[in-house]
Amino acid sequence: MLLTRFDCYSDSIKKLFDTIPFGIWFSICIIATIGYIVLLTIMQNNFEMILAAGLMAVGFGVMVSVSQSTALLLAPMKEQGLANATYYLGSDIGMSLGPIIGGILPTIFPLRFFYPMMLFVVPLTAILYVCNRRRLDAAVQYN
Repeated sequence: MLLTRFDCYSDSIKKLFDTIPFGIWFSICIIATIGYIVLLTIMQNNFEMILAAGLMAVGFGVMVSVSQSTALLLAPMKEQGLANATYYLGSDIGMSLGPIIGGILPTIFPLRFFYPMMLFVVPLTAILYVCNRRRLDAAVQYN
């Protein structure tokens, strides 16, 4: 019974990721990311930490799923395995470079600038998306 409910929930979420345009998910996740980084910057109590964790789950967790779904939508059916592997390769590179850069930042800047420096990356991702959104939308519509 529980597995059936989970499968139904999982299918519903999958349909949302496949049908709602990437730009909407991206906007939601960018706002959540800005929110959690600001909360981590000013955090002074557990409530702010719990709220930051929830926003991080949306900003990062949802974006990972949406990005993977979009990568598969962009690839022809016979190349979806390669698209999935390429997606995870990029994710692994990001997961390794992020902590490396995060470890270097406090050696260059005072520790109080750690989260504001992370916030600097958010507009860069938005610029990348805006510059490529037409090609992304056209590719998703085509497939």
